[in-house]
Amino acid sequence: MAIQTKLSMGWLAVVVIVLGSILRASDGSSIQVPGPTGPYAVGTFWVMLSDPGRSNPFLDDGSRREVLVRFWYPAPRLGSCTPAPYMLPKVSRYFSEKLGISAPELRTNSCYQAPVLTGRHPVVLASHGYTGMLTDYTFLFEDLASHGYVVASIAHTYESTAVEFPDGKLITSAFGTHLLEGSLRMDEKRLKLARSLREGDINLVSAQLRRWSESGGALSGRLDLEKIGALGHSLGADTVMVGLKDPEVKAAVLLDPVALSAASTASSSKPVLLVSDGRPEWSVPECVLWNNLHGEKRAILFPGADHFASSDAVWLATSIAGIHSETGVVGPERMIAATRTAVAAFFDWQLSESPPGRLLNGLSTEYSDVVVTTKEQALCRLTPVHRAAQ
Repeated sequence: MAIQTKLSMGWLAVVVIVLGSILRASDGSSIQVPGPTGPYAVGTFWVMLSDPGRSNPFLDDGSRREVLVRFWYPAPRLGSCTPAPYMLPKVSRYFSEKLGISAPELRTNSCYQAPVLTGRHPVVLASHGYTGMLTDYTFLFEDLASHGYVVASIAHTYESTAVEFPDGKLITSAFGTHLLEGSLRMDEKRLKLARSLREGDINLVSAQLRRWSESGGALSGRLDLEKIGALGHSLGADTVMVGLKDPEVKAAVLLDPVALSAASTASSSKPVLLVSDGRPEWSVPECVLWNNLHGEKRAILFPGADHFASSDAVWLATSIAGIHSETGVVGPERMIAATRTAVAAFFDWQLSESPPGRLLNGLSTEYSDVVVTTKEQALCRLTPVHRAAQ
């Protein structure tokens, strides 16, 4: 299966780099998430949701489907800050036990339960890759929050490698994990189940946004529900494309969407930013998607980059032991900056009517080695295979 090869080989390469680095650095040292670039401080907290309309397919006790959502959001720069952990304690211990290592502390730039900045802020729903984690894109989520966005990252429970709920309950993956060679299971039956659960999860969180905004809690009066975007990586890109059917979701960013389904490549008038890492040519589903997108659209290709160059793997390996993850011609630091710039610029453009900027228009001299395709340009040459897939 092409999807399985792409995901497993990409993850194995990243795991070898990162774990090898951790083993050499597990001396009590700490690693800092790259600092955000926006004017605001960043706050974070977790919320557990129970879906009254869905049962838990992994248990026979009549329990409801439960998901965890982690928020990152703009906070005032004044006041005390309780440093927020990168991941919760039981998840960290689970990784250490499974991998047989003692990992260094990962320090974030976020303040736990800091007050939300006054005003209403645009929202970004986020969906991780297959068996990924809701924290896998912390460098990007903290940066978006520092620029005024509220990011709601969803842990797709029982698929995500490990999820710790606020009551201390730890839920591990029923689909295997990218972290252990030979563990990952990606047959069509499991992918179908994962896609179905993900669609319900993103619909649950999207519907919950209004209740959060009016609940009287930390987010009351702080969410601009006229400005909702979605972001997904790998299988998460498929998830948010299906989520675009929700009329309240206005635009989507797809990070290396190697698992697009027929449902997610259907005709759409919503704006989409398509980001690809390292492939010599666009896939058939991406070409079909591009031709079925009738709203504003941009495509960005980072030549030579790994499938996970859009995730925290881009800074983890470099930070731990100076080993570069596969970021191709762009390099790790510019990969981080370009990803942050492109994503923020696209959401600013589509949710707040700001100009798209030079990078999204293919005019950036700083990122001249990044390949940008604009709405008026063809992404790829249509072949009989592409036409048959439409």
